[in-house]
Amino acid sequence: MPMRRWISTWLAVLTVAMAATAAETDAPPATEPPAHADTDTARAILVRFFAETAEGARRPLAEQFGTVAPMDWAAVTALLHETAPRPDLAPGTHTLETPAADTVPAVRYVLRVPDGYDPHAAAGYPLVVACHWTNSTAERAMEWIRWVLGSDMNRYLVACPDAPDPGPYRPGRVTDTYPLEVLADVRRRANVNADRVVLTGYSRGGYQSWATALFSPGRWAGIVPVASCPNTEAGLLCSRMYLENVLRLPIQAHWGDRDIIAGQTKGINTLSQKAADWFATRADTRFEGIAYEGQGHDLDLRREPIRAFLGRVRRDPFPRAFVYLFHRLHQGRAYYVRATKAGATEVDFHDRMIVRGVRLPEQVPGALQRIWKRKGYHLTVRMPEGENRILITARNLAEVEVDVPAQRLAWTQPVRVTVNRRTRLAGREGVDWVCLLEEARRTYDFQRLVAGRVTVPAR
Repeated sequence: MPMRRWISTWLAVLTVAMAATAAETDAPPATEPPAHADTDTARAILVRFFAETAEGARRPLAEQFGTVAPMDWAAVTALLHETAPRPDLAPGTHTLETPAADTVPAVRYVLRVPDGYDPHAAAGYPLVVACHWTNSTAERAMEWIRWVLGSDMNRYLVACPDAPDPGPYRPGRVTDTYPLEVLADVRRRANVNADRVVLTGYSRGGYQSWATALFSPGRWAGIVPVASCPNTEAGLLCSRMYLENVLRLPIQAHWGDRDIIAGQTKGINTLSQKAADWFATRADTRFEGIAYEGQGHDLDLRREPIRAFLGRVRRDPFPRAFVYLFHRLHQGRAYYVRATKAGATEVDFHDRMIVRGVRLPEQVPGALQRIWKRKGYHLTVRMPEGENRILITARNLAEVEVDVPAQRLAWTQPVRVTVNRRTRLAGREGVDWVCLLEEARRTYDFQRLVAGRVTVPAR
C-alpha cells in the first residue's frame, strides 16, 4: 500500500479508537481537510464527477477525490467553481425560466451577465436578486437596479424575476419561496459566489425581500428592502415576532418617515421604525435603518449606501448560534438545520382565536404574538467554539436534519450532534466526501460545504 494511503488509514483507525476512550479536548478545532493534496488529479476527478449522470458511479469518484483533496477548504471551493459545468453565457441580458417545482410554478426572470464574465473563475461572481413592485415587470426592476448600481453594475450578476402574481404582495408559500427558485436556477447557469448574494426590491419587492429572508436567512449575504416592512401570514402587526430569525443577517432597510396612507395610524413608516427599534435593543444585530425625512412612498433613494452595503456584506452559512421561529414545516430551513417532521399541527392564522387578559385593542397584536410563538416551531442552535459539537433545542418538532459544517469543525475527531439530549455522531471516520460533493452538485453552492448529514429525533 502506498505510504500516503497507509498513513491516512492508520490515522482514521487511531482517531476512532481515541474518540471511544478519550475525554473531549479543549483545543480549537482544525478546520482543514487532511494534508494529502494532489490538485491536478483532484481537478480531473471533479470533471468526471460532474459529468457522471449515475449516482452509483459518482460514489467511488467522490471517495477517490477525498484521497487527493486540496489542503484547505478555500482550495476545494475554488476547484468546484473551476470544474462545474455551466452554459457559456455571453455578457448582456438573457431571458430565462426556472423549472416548475412542487409548489412553485415556473418563474420567468431576466439575468444580466457582466462584461468579461468567466464561467470558471475560481471566486465566482456576486449576485443581486431584485424583485419588482406591484403590477411591474422583471425588465423594469432591471432598469431600477441599473440606476441604483450605476457604474458598479458591471461588477455583479443581476437577476430580476417576474412575480407569479403581479398584483399586491400577498404572503404565502409561492410568493415567499419563488426567489429561492430563481437563486437556485441562476447558480446552476452562472458562476455565482454564494457568499455574496443580496436580495432587494422596492415596495412589493421590499415586502418580498423581508418575507423570503425571514425563512431562509442562510441563503443570503444580506437584504435591502426599500419602501416596505416585514409582512407575513401573521399580519403586519405580528411579523416582528420573526425578526430573531434574521438577527445575524445584514439588513439595510430604506423607508420614508411619511410613508402611510391618509387616515391610518400604522403604515410602512411606523412599522419600519418599530422593526428598527427592535433591532436596536439587540447588541449583535447587523441591521441598518435609513429613514428619509419628509418623504413618502416615492423615495429619493440614496444609492451610495446601497452600493457600499453590496460591496461589504458576506454570508455566514454556519453561524455559531442562532434562534429560529416558524409556523410552516416548509419554512424550517434554518441555516444548517432543517425541520423534517412536525410534532404539532401547523398554525392557521385565519382561525378565530379567543384572546384573554387584554383590555385595550392595541394590546391584541402582542397577545396574539405570545400565543402564536407558543404554538410555533422553535429551534435554538449552538456550535460552541472548540467543542466539536452542535447543540440543538427543538420545540413542537419530531425530527430535524443537520448539515454538519465542513469549515467549522475538526474532522480528525468525531462530531457530536445533540437534539433535545439525543446525540448522534457525524464524521466518525472523517469527512463524508460523497455527501459533500453530492450536495455541491445538487445546489452549486460551493461556499457552503457540507461534510456530513445526520437525522435526529426531537422527541
